This record gives sequence, C-alpha cells and structure tokens, in this order.
Amino acid sequence: MHLSVWSALENKTIVLASASPRRKEIMQEMGLSFEVVTTLKPDENDPSKYETPEEYVSDTAWMKAKEVYDRCREDPTLNADIVIGADTVVVFKDTILEKPHTQQEALDMIAQLSGNVHKVLTGVWILSKQETDVLSGEPFDKAGGYGIQGSAALFVESIHGDYWNVVGLPKSRLYRELIALLETEPCKE
Repeated sequence: MHLSVWSALENKTIVLASASPRRKEIMQEMGLSFEVVTTLKPDENDPSKYETPEEYVSDTAWMKAKEVYDRCREDPTLNADIVIGADTVVVFKDTILEKPHTQQEALDMIAQLSGNVHKVLTGVWILSKQETDVLSGEPFDKAGGYGIQGSAALFVESIHGDYWNVVGLPKSRLYRELIALLETEPCKE
C-alpha cells in the first residue's frame, strides 16, 4: 500500500460529484475523507449521440465531474482539490439502460435482464487542480433498475470483472488512479 500517497490525500479536499449512496459508501469504506457536491445540471446526455456505450458513460461522468469542478472553482464557499465524478449504465443487446422513471419501466427492465447476460459500465473522471485523469472504461435510482448489492444479487450467476464497478464505483481502479495522480504532484510538506 502506498501509505505516503494515501496520507497525502488527507491534505486534499476531495469532492464526490454524485448523490449515489453506494458511491458515498464505497469511498467511506476506502477510508477517504470527502464531501458530496451533486451536479446542478439535469442528466440530459443523449446516448444516441455516441458510437459506443463506453463513450457515453465516460462522457456523462465527465459532464458531472466538470460541472461540480467548475462550480467549486467559482464558488468561494466550495473548495475542491480533487473532484470525482461517475456514471453507471447497464447495456443489454446494445441498448443502454439507465435509471427507470416509473414502476412499469423498472419491471420491464428487470424482465429484460432476468436470466440474460448484460454489461454494467461505470465511467469515472478525476479532476484536480494539478491535472485531469480519467478512468474509462433499488430500481428508481439504479441503472438497469437493480442493484447487485441488494436482493437482486440472488439472481446474478456470475460477474466477469470488478464487482465494485457494477455497484457504481470501481474501488481498486479509483485507488490506483488517486495514487498515480498524487505521485505526479509535487510533494507539499
């Protein structure tokens, strides 16, 4: 473990640009000290404008992080050395499934996904004062209408990849990227 880098994070003001209780919980479990500042812009990004779901989820995460980062720079009551923004989608048969808006939408999504293989993609952007780094690659507040950490776990036969990516924030990758970010910054002691 990079303890010197980890302790350097204690001197940074980290902002999570997300209202997701799962992302907040993941960062708390990582031992990070952070504040939550949610984006003020409605989520209006259009998946049909992108060639791939990966581009879409990365760009959506970028928009969230950038809006909060810019607001923190302009608003003297907000302070951020590092802003972390993320977005998660479910992809089934080349269709992006985000959070359902109605009970029927949730039921339809769950019926579509039940017994079928699908992808869960999480895009994460880390914006800092020093440089910008990227990590790219219950029903009403979760992409695809289900949460792997909830009762839906009973129906998931396997996960190929990072469990925490499916939950909504890839812990291990986030940790490695924070280390890389801090290793490029000059040491201020």
